[in-house]
Amino acid sequence: MTILTRIVLGLMVCASMNSIVNTSFAAEHHHQAMKPKKKQMASCEGIEITCAKTVTSAFAPNGDLWRLWALDSSIYFQISKDEGKTFSEENRVGIDKEKISARNENRPKIAFDKYQGVYLSWATPKKKKYTADVRFSYSSDYGKTFTQPVTVNDDNLITGHSFNEMLVTEEGDISIVWLDSRHSYQLRKQGKKTNGSALYLGKANYSKKEFSFSNEQLANNTCVCCRIAMNFNNYGETAVFWRHIYGDNIREFALITLAQDDRKQQTPYQISYDRWKINGCPHQGGAISINENNRYHLVWFNQGEVGKGIFYASSDDQGKTLTKPVSVGMQSAQAAHPHMNTNGNRVDIVWTQFTGTEHELWHQYSDDNGKSFKQAVMIAKAFNGSDRPFIITKDNMSYVSWQRPRQSHLVQVL
Repeated sequence: MTILTRIVLGLMVCASMNSIVNTSFAAEHHHQAMKPKKKQMASCEGIEITCAKTVTSAFAPNGDLWRLWALDSSIYFQISKDEGKTFSEENRVGIDKEKISARNENRPKIAFDKYQGVYLSWATPKKKKYTADVRFSYSSDYGKTFTQPVTVNDDNLITGHSFNEMLVTEEGDISIVWLDSRHSYQLRKQGKKTNGSALYLGKANYSKKEFSFSNEQLANNTCVCCRIAMNFNNYGETAVFWRHIYGDNIREFALITLAQDDRKQQTPYQISYDRWKINGCPHQGGAISINENNRYHLVWFNQGEVGKGIFYASSDDQGKTLTKPVSVGMQSAQAAHPHMNTNGNRVDIVWTQFTGTEHELWHQYSDDNGKSFKQAVMIAKAFNGSDRPFIITKDNMSYVSWQRPRQSHLVQVL
């Protein structure tokens, strides 16, 4: 049996989809299964972070760096006072144990307000395959105690609700978006064909005793298992960036800004036109960052007829028009999983590549608002598979967070 055949047979696709993947994407899944170099292996015991497949990191308003991971049906966290050089002992989030999705594009999220509030959201898988609920817990005392979790989706259906993303304002206004299959579930029960999921938004404010999450559908026909990206613009509005299904299984990226009153956007803008036709799950989300001048900076990955690889573009009108997409990374090295951040005229992009035996973390930046980019550099390696890299910020400085299972969690200034 060839490598590609084993990959296709072993690829986990989302509910209602067939297992069809292209060669380059399938190879990317196989990489994580290759044997590491034993000399780089670290011990993996119990709840240690080295045992985690994914790590979520974020700086709190006071400058502390938090990192959290899920093991043994629990969420654990550590806090660093020195930008990740040293960390506290592991702390378990004090809630009842439950299953927690923590792999690839789907992982727990963390956010903060200015009042010592710590906010967590995650997806809890149900017994039936490809079903889950979006869950939420809150701490008003900087992580000493947490509320027992509540379910964010309000439909009470045993279907898909996951790949959640979360933003919280300084005043504690919570916005959680997720991929929701309630509409597809109802159509299937009626014997009708359906494709994809829907994008949902839930809002609440625990600091103001607003404990019930609203549920609003923002879009239909979304890809069912690519992470969502969110950011605030300069008007305090929320921009949401996701992979959408157009026409006959064309997987492109879409963008909507949740503006108010006369600025309200009714229809999402299509961002990419790479024509990636795939009847399956790419597991490749995008990223968005909005700078002080309200310029939207976007990065994504596709394997389409027109465009293959990682692409970067920007927009000065909230996605209505875009600059010409610029290719990032080496397609021959299977560059994938990009993330980005902007600060003033600085644009930082990170992604992973694969050598055949090792995963590499790459970085490229622009100091002229994305007009041109410096030469890309490789900044770290992983020998036992790798997590997606993410850029986090503190005091106008960008850091990359990259989990390397059974090796180490990297936090490095860019």
